[in-house]
Amino acid sequence: MNDEQSAILSYLKENALGYENRKTSTQIREELNLESGGVTNEHVRELIRDLILHHNACIGSLMWENGYWIIQTEDELNRVCESLENRAESIKNRATVLRNNWNNQNNG
Repeated sequence: MNDEQSAILSYLKENALGYENRKTSTQIREELNLESGGVTNEHVRELIRDLILHHNACIGSLMWENGYWIIQTEDELNRVCESLENRAESIKNRATVLRNNWNNQNNG
């Protein structure tokens, strides 16, 4: 874990316990004086993603709802995981439809 990730995790543990206390990537970036990496704070988002994937952090986020937080309950965990699973299924379905569209246009 690098210094920026350590700062993010500490900030979230102090200021964003539970969904109701979530902090946006902009709030995190500004509070910790981090670079944005782009208009949607890609740098901050990538640091958080890495914290989850490689540093055992339980940081929640939901599509269409701004903010990150430290997951506090099993209900919050389930809500985040269901959102991710639904998103993955939707993306897989879109890929299947694109392949079918391609095949229909080129073999039809």
